[in-house]
Amino acid sequence: MGTPFGIVAGCEFKNVEPGKSALWASIKVEPRGKALEAERAPLAVALVIDVSGSMQGDPIAHVLRSCELVADLLSARDQLAIVTFSTAAGVRCGLTAVDDAGRAQIKASLEGVRADGSTNMHGGLEVAAGVLMSAPAGLRRAIVLLSDGQPNVGLQSASDLAAYVKSLKLAVSTLGFGLHHDENVLDAIASAGSGRYAYIPDPVVARVDLARAALAHGGVVADQLELRIEPADGVELVQVLPAAQLRHGKQGIALTIGDVFVDEPRSLALELQLDLGANARGRLAEIVVEGRASDGTSHRATATLDVDIRTGPRVTDKDAQREIILVQADAARAQARAQADRGALPAAAAILKALAARIDAIDGFVRDDGSVIADLRETLQDEIEQYERKSTDVERMHQRKASMAYKSATPGMAMPAAMPAPLAAVLVGIGGPVAGQTFSLLTENTIGRIAGNAIPIASGALSKRHARVMFVGGEFQIVDMGSTNGTSVNGKRVTSRALADGDLVEVGDAVFRFQLRA
Repeated sequence: MGTPFGIVAGCEFKNVEPGKSALWASIKVEPRGKALEAERAPLAVALVIDVSGSMQGDPIAHVLRSCELVADLLSARDQLAIVTFSTAAGVRCGLTAVDDAGRAQIKASLEGVRADGSTNMHGGLEVAAGVLMSAPAGLRRAIVLLSDGQPNVGLQSASDLAAYVKSLKLAVSTLGFGLHHDENVLDAIASAGSGRYAYIPDPVVARVDLARAALAHGGVVADQLELRIEPADGVELVQVLPAAQLRHGKQGIALTIGDVFVDEPRSLALELQLDLGANARGRLAEIVVEGRASDGTSHRATATLDVDIRTGPRVTDKDAQREIILVQADAARAQARAQADRGALPAAAAILKALAARIDAIDGFVRDDGSVIADLRETLQDEIEQYERKSTDVERMHQRKASMAYKSATPGMAMPAAMPAPLAAVLVGIGGPVAGQTFSLLTENTIGRIAGNAIPIASGALSKRHARVMFVGGEFQIVDMGSTNGTSVNGKRVTSRALADGDLVEVGDAVFRFQLRA
């Protein structure tokens, strides 16, 4: 088997003058060969379920049904465990092969689960890690944690929990339910575990995102990747984005960069300070990435950062420039959120406006052309408008959680493939830019202003991805995706709601009637 990943490295400019200057560079670790993952890696998954008091009632019922769906989607070569946590954590079902008998055992373990007590997230992770230690060799070990609250027992801060997850060396994804979970904590945990954070406005739609989170870890190409940078004389590494703990040694500067998934590269940006003599070579740094493939074999890839040392106008490397901006954008959006949390909304908008202006100034940039940069630009537009718009606290909480689930430099969990729904239904446009149009609904439909949506609507009143209409649990559910102008059903603003025949649905300035078809 060849090395399952490669390195693409470049500097924002192809040439620099001798002397002192500053420069940004990009490093992208890319998966190689889709054929390597034609079939996903077998999994050992621990579902870690919050059963604290706030989950009582419908939330815990929907989550348990979602766990049953994961059991149905896994196969006999996979193993599944169920761990619950409240004030304390415990094992409902140890790692069990998901054949017919095992599936029945897993579902039986979910019976009688009751919600009560506090939120010991650390305890749940600790118990799950212990369970996964018994996973057979060759299985990709992963944790998916589901919670609707804030940790208040054991480790509680985002930094402490992230450090703990890093020490586990396990894949971890998180799902946050409703408005009252701590997205900072869940995002930090997922980032530390090379996973994804997903926001679930309503537990009734959890089954789709939980299944996606659990199965995504089977698409890993390489894990436990370590990056080493060896700067040349006259080159100083100022910072790395995303921010990471750097380890300095004789062979250079090392850091952990997580896992690489199918079709999902891992990108970083380096800020370099240069002090180059007139006779300096153009090689600024040697780069080495080492990691482990899904079959357990170790692999190594190398690259260099090179520029021309000469006077004259700087020539932009457009590929490197794009990757650098994508990584910088996530840092800028985090800074904007921090300003907004302090109530400094104009400052938050100003940070994003500056970044948007940089993107607009890129030579050849075209909005909504389907590129990753264009997608980022539309995200910035939405978030700028949200900071400038007067919103209620509830609206801001919803928008903030939805925005944190999007990261430009590291793609999130892909939407499921759209398939015909078992129940035939349409959205009939009756007002605004969709008047007179009819849209047939599949199992998964996104509505928004950009072309990549299932139902694209060219209107500035819509966010780039405004709402989802999903077939789940035998009915169609509409879910607002953190839009600026909101989603309403029969005149009432909603974050998530089941649709009934004849309902009036407003998405921005587009008005639909939801109709079932015989």
